[in-house]
Amino acid sequence: MAEKEFYSIKEVADLLELKPYVLRYWEKEFSILRPKRNRVGRRYYTKKDVDIVRMIKNILHEQGYTIAGAKKKIIQIIEGPEQLSLPLKNRNKFLRELKDELAKIGHLLK
Repeated sequence: MAEKEFYSIKEVADLLELKPYVLRYWEKEFSILRPKRNRVGRRYYTKKDVDIVRMIKNILHEQGYTIAGAKKKIIQIIEGPEQLSLPLKNRNKFLRELKDELAKIGHLLK
């Protein structure tokens, strides 16, 4: 897909091999996903929105999280590990796992 400023819901669905209704559902479930709308109400996704959808898809489909688990995971990613109250040894494990997951997401973005 060529680099554009905005993508339609169909373009995003085709790019990420999802159905448009899945994207609409995820908008309701994940507050981080808020595509722009034009005057007639059609959704237009930015590159950042596409990256967020890609991350949600990875967490749900590749990592096997439930919707509730994915919401918690995304909050952890957004807030960062300093917000967690884990013992030091578990924090290091978490940071390694997070680094691995971010590397996987980075490979998906290429």
